Parts: sequence; C-alpha cells; structure tokens
Amino acid sequence: MLIQDQALPFDSRVIFSVPMLFYWIVAFLFCIILIEAKLMTRRISLFFYFITVLICGLLLGGIPNSVMPIQQILITLSEKSDLSYLLPAMVVLTILLSSSLIVGRIFCGYLCPLGALQELLSTFKFKRSIKDQEKVRYFVSIQSTSAGKIRWLFFGGLFALAAIGGTSLLQLFNPLMGFVDIPKIFKLLFTIPIITMIGILAISFFIYRPWCRLFCPFGAGSAFCSRFTRTKYIRTEKCIECGDCERICPTQEAVVTSKKQECYFCNRCLEVCPMDAILLNLEEKQ
Repeated sequence: MLIQDQALPFDSRVIFSVPMLFYWIVAFLFCIILIEAKLMTRRISLFFYFITVLICGLLLGGIPNSVMPIQQILITLSEKSDLSYLLPAMVVLTILLSSSLIVGRIFCGYLCPLGALQELLSTFKFKRSIKDQEKVRYFVSIQSTSAGKIRWLFFGGLFALAAIGGTSLLQLFNPLMGFVDIPKIFKLLFTIPIITMIGILAISFFIYRPWCRLFCPFGAGSAFCSRFTRTKYIRTEKCIECGDCERICPTQEAVVTSKKQECYFCNRCLEVCPMDAILLNLEEKQ
C-alpha cells in the first residue's frame, strides 16, 4: 500500500497499511449494509465521519490517500521514469476505482478522511431538512455538470504539465498530505499541503465538498465509474413527485434522470422524503 511519507522504511509502511486496510474493509462493508437497510441515520453517519477523520486522518496521516496513486503517476510522467514504478500506483488506483464502479462513491462519501471532514463542515450550510435549509444564507450551489467540467479541466491541466512541461504540481499541494504535516502547525510551520487543506476546509462552509467536486483528480475518475454502477438511489412507485429530494440534495443529483455520479450517500434525500419512496437499487435493471 502506498504511504504518503516515502522516507518511511518498508516496515513502517506495512505497520501503517494493516490498520488502514482493516478499517477500510470493515467500514466499507458496514456502510453498504447500513445504507441498503436504510439504517444509515444521521447519528450513525456522523459517527462514521468522525471515526474516519480520527483514524484515517489524524492517526494514520491521511490514509487511504486516493490522490497518491495519481500523484505518483504524474511524477513518473514528469520525470520520464521507468514505467515499472507505476505498477503499485495502478494496483491501488484500480482497486479504489473498482469500488466506485460496483457501489458508487461510498469511498468518497465515508472512507476518505478529507471527504469526511468536508462533509462534517458542510452541515453548517447544507442542512438535512428543507425548512432549515430555507433559512440558510451565503452558500454557493454548483450544478454537477459545471463542477465536473471544472474538475476535468483542472486534472487535464495537471496531466499536461506533467506530460509536456515535466512538472508534477499535485505532489506540492495535495491537501490529503496536510494530515501528515498537522504536527508542524504547533511549531508554526505551515506547509503548502496544510495551507491547501485549510483553504479547502474554509470553502467547505460555503460550497458542498469543494475538493471532491471541483479539484480532486480521483474524484473525476470515481465520478466517471459511478455513472455505470447499478448500486444507486432510485425512486419507487410510492413517489408523489413532491420534489423535496431534489431541493435538499447538495449536488442536484436527486433528479430521476441523474446518473448519481456525484452522490455521496449523505442520505438527505431519504430523510426528507414524505413517502419513504427512495431505496438503494441492487437489481440488474432499474
């Protein structure tokens, strides 16, 4: 497993990888079971977010870091290194993207430490009831199509700089690396990843998941894979087309025609549905 601090000896990387892999598997399975059974309540989801931030973010230093494999790919391209160095990165990236292809963006929603932290901060401006949301001021709602275009343009620019310009900027500001550098804050040392992470978290008060939706290169690939998953929320025949789910969804993905590629399983739509007409589709056809 790829570890952020490349200076760590192999034994240290293994020590970090074991608890991360254990938590990832257990939490992943629990999330799927709870979401499918409609038991992922607000309190339980908040518990998952806090635990992910604590374990994966603060204790393990931002692991799993879904951006790291892409970062290593860009480094290899920029330095024209031996392509054999890409194998570990490609294995990790394939595993993570495969999870999106199978069950959508559960990883981004609950198991990414930066994603979980953004979700916690989003509760200040993106409420879980329409009545409360109507009282909120000073927030920015970005359409999923627009957010996706911005993210792909951002990633395309990073790729072009690496392949043509010989520069890999992602390794300089990857906000997930900020978790590693958090102890430096107490020494008043603010690294670029820390500054980037602080900026992302500040924006999260006004824009729903800004890193995930606007900049994350893994998010771009995960959103693409999620278009093809059949594990997504759908409306049943109980739906009375009241539109409550569409009004409360922070990513505007609750419409019937949506591919749900920006659905983070926050469950706001389930909580406001007056007819309990939304369920997780696990069938071959919708």
